[in-house]
Amino acid sequence: MVNIVVVEDEYKIRYGLLQLISKQNMECRVVGEAENGYEGLKMVRDLLPDVVITDIRMPKMDGLEMIENIRKLNINAKFVILTGYAEFEYAQKGLRLGVYDYLLKPVAISDVKNLLNRLVNPESREDGQQQAQYSRVVHDMVSVIKKNYAQRLGLDVFADKYHLTPEYLSSLFTKETGSNFSNYIKGVRMEKAKELLLNSNMKIYDIALRVGYPDQKYFSKVFKEYTGVSAKEYVVANQKEIRVY
Repeated sequence: MVNIVVVEDEYKIRYGLLQLISKQNMECRVVGEAENGYEGLKMVRDLLPDVVITDIRMPKMDGLEMIENIRKLNINAKFVILTGYAEFEYAQKGLRLGVYDYLLKPVAISDVKNLLNRLVNPESREDGQQQAQYSRVVHDMVSVIKKNYAQRLGLDVFADKYHLTPEYLSSLFTKETGSNFSNYIKGVRMEKAKELLLNSNMKIYDIALRVGYPDQKYFSKVFKEYTGVSAKEYVVANQKEIRVY
């Protein structure tokens, strides 16, 4: 039996994770839960669990500090970090602490099931770790795209960063997101353009530039293909809807 302690300050997330683990019935059980790193440290010291699943940012003591303190006690536990997109870069600091794995928020049932399977069947860990690593790569790409959609974001740039071929990275991205790389970027840019058209006084060529299209004519073509109407028609149609309601 694999004994697990969950340390998470948000009750809904903590409770949801407890339920997910209990429903999997995979020789894993939660033996304790804590809402901050300080309480988590004491609980791990007392219960000596096999696995500690912890959030990073918590009151009193954050997750990484808690892990460091547990390491000093020579407690042989595996650590799994709960993290969101915004915290992912910070969470990677856990690598130096020997973190076993990561769970991305919102936590998916499949991710929990894969994690528990690797904990119960260590021989499956290598393939699982590789799959988890590639999943994190795509999540990182999505985060970069959403923050830097106006910049040039080619697959070659990401391929160099992650030391993968563009073709393989493209396949991974499509598998994880359900959309190919270029269509995903286009979708992010067009949704931002729609937002700016309705909520700003910017000219269309300024909006085109803002979302990564220096050529207004090309932007207009892409926008019409994406929405079915021109930028001007989109504004007029949505202004009418606003007035109706």
